Amino acid sequence: MGRLFEELKRRNVIRVAIAYAVVSWILAQVADLAASNLSFPSWFMPMVLVVLSLGLPIAMLLAWAFEMTPEGVKKTKDISGEASVTSQTGQKINYVIGAALVLALGFIGWQNISPGSGPNISPVGTAQASIAVLPFINMSSDPEQEYFSDGISEEILNVLAKIPELHVTSRSSAFSFKGKDIDIPTVAKALGVAHVLEGSIRKSGLTVRITAQLIEASSDKHLWSQTYDRDLNDIFAVQDEIAAAIVVALKDALGLQSIEAPQPIKAPVNTDAYTAFLLGQHLIRLRTKADIEASIPHFEKAIALDPNYAPAHAALGLAWNLLLASNSTYGTLTLEDMLAKALPSVERALALDPNLADAHGVMGLILQRQGQVEQAITQFQEAVRLNPSLTNVRNWLSLGLRAFGREGQAFEQIKIAYHLDPLSRLTSNNYAAQLIQRRSFEELATVLERFDELHPARAASSRGRALNAQHKAADGIITMLRGVDATPGSLRVEETVAFSLMDIGLADEALRLWPHPDGGGPILAGGTDYERDLAMAQRRYQDDPNNLNALEALAWAYFNVGNQEQAQKMAARHLGSLGPAAKSIASTNLFAVLRAWAQNDQAAMQQHLAPLEADIDARLAAGIDIAELHWDKAIQTFLRGQNDAAYEHAKRALSMWMLAPAHIDFPYRHLGWNDIPRFKALRDGYETYLANQRQKLLSVACGDTGFDSWKPLPETCALLDQS
Repeated sequence: MGRLFEELKRRNVIRVAIAYAVVSWILAQVADLAASNLSFPSWFMPMVLVVLSLGLPIAMLLAWAFEMTPEGVKKTKDISGEASVTSQTGQKINYVIGAALVLALGFIGWQNISPGSGPNISPVGTAQASIAVLPFINMSSDPEQEYFSDGISEEILNVLAKIPELHVTSRSSAFSFKGKDIDIPTVAKALGVAHVLEGSIRKSGLTVRITAQLIEASSDKHLWSQTYDRDLNDIFAVQDEIAAAIVVALKDALGLQSIEAPQPIKAPVNTDAYTAFLLGQHLIRLRTKADIEASIPHFEKAIALDPNYAPAHAALGLAWNLLLASNSTYGTLTLEDMLAKALPSVERALALDPNLADAHGVMGLILQRQGQVEQAITQFQEAVRLNPSLTNVRNWLSLGLRAFGREGQAFEQIKIAYHLDPLSRLTSNNYAAQLIQRRSFEELATVLERFDELHPARAASSRGRALNAQHKAADGIITMLRGVDATPGSLRVEETVAFSLMDIGLADEALRLWPHPDGGGPILAGGTDYERDLAMAQRRYQDDPNNLNALEALAWAYFNVGNQEQAQKMAARHLGSLGPAAKSIASTNLFAVLRAWAQNDQAAMQQHLAPLEADIDARLAAGIDIAELHWDKAIQTFLRGQNDAAYEHAKRALSMWMLAPAHIDFPYRHLGWNDIPRFKALRDGYETYLANQRQKLLSVACGDTGFDSWKPLPETCALLDQS
């Protein structure tokens, strides 16, 4: 083998391979640049890469078989050792390699400092039949008319999004470039589209002027432009005209015949109703409690002016839904109060317009709040069928599918959402979370590079969770806290840090950091102060007795303090409120499983345990590889008497990220794992790991650098002295 390597070196085969690789890279970059700017067909770059790849082995074979001599090219076997000049040829190849490397470095530098600066966001794949609708510029003298120009842009986007053959970037990504001076090719590359629609709106009294222009991103060439002067009563006809003209222009540019004409906008009878609706939409998207509350009078005004305007009814239902008291919403309403306000509005919207995608999406949310997840999924699916660009609904659909273990379908939905809406904080966050759960850390790095530009704290949170998943709990929490320090007020990230502090064994600090004024119920539910958790769960249940999450939490709180009678009573109520599919895999089924196990009632245990096992197995088979699943599988296999399998799953779980203390405690309290030496040794090793990670975290938190967002109590820092 050594002699072969020496002969490859002597014949310059290795030098030729290196030179070929560097030169090929330069040629590929030049070809890609030409393809991007000269509208080459989509097959051009793949063809270039294939040709360059095929050339490498040919070049190496030629270098092996032939030698360049002063008399010309000769076969290597015909040249005597004394006559060979391979060393001189090798020196010349070195010069070629050096020059090529200089060119490559220069090309990379030029790419990094070339004009078109803006967010340094990596591109997504580009489809030719694709478009982004940028927010139209408000040219009115009144800056408060901004909501009107945004609304017109969005209406046009929604019309185009209903065309199945056309890929339309979602609103949140397209509107992220609002007010930024960035050239069209850069915007298109970041959004992964081939065409961009931009324009302006000037509203004066009862008249409006709309200018729109469709641009081919690769050439920065205008495919179509038009200016419309209309009365406000004609605004919807203008939007229809613009959408239809875009479709015609795209057909001509792409040579397509299949793109369907857009469906006309269902306009309100009253123009003032539309104006009120747009203002309400502007406010509700700000997603604060005050803004959502402020949007409601505008939707109500729109409905009063035009009782048959379905979008206003749907938007009003969404506003009330968002004011529910929960970790994923923004208000203080009980479930009963929210349903009384939101449900009639959404039902009215669907009665007026059964094909209104937004109304189906909101109905799905309402059904989900009631535990009717199967029906909610049906509503979400109908919404995205009617309007494929509704990426917020795709997020909801993904979460709904995950509730039933349909992880593959859920992942597909979040991938589509990310492709449509690559600059959405919500979508990026959810996509990153699913990548972490699949341990797809390489793909995660690419997503987080983009996410850094959108929300640094959430990107830091994802990095922290990824570190936790790799058994680096302290590093993960430190990373998350640095993110919160850099972006104060990031409530969702603060929540994640608080849960992590509970998991690492700092319960009091977790409660101090919990960002919501609800007493920290969700934090206590993960801890082992069971009496305190019960008091909190009882209070939450009394405040909102129809809330399924409150009912489930109270059932578990009673179970953990040993009140089996109340636990079974609350579990029965909880299970009775769920649909058939959700009921079979609800966590409260474990109470019946444990009772059957204790009584050695195999039939009853099979009835309640089998669906839970199938759910976990489906998630693991779909690639979800997280500690919670392996821990639950360990419990299930132990109940089946498969102790070796239980041990392996438990070992796997504790070698990954942290688990909530109550979750860890469950089998040791109720299944007797403390009395089984190897299971007890697992917990002892895990506690040692947590202790080491606590010391590492506190050495930073209590040190000179510390954190702005978390200052541990003196007694917490005193734990360092006990190490």
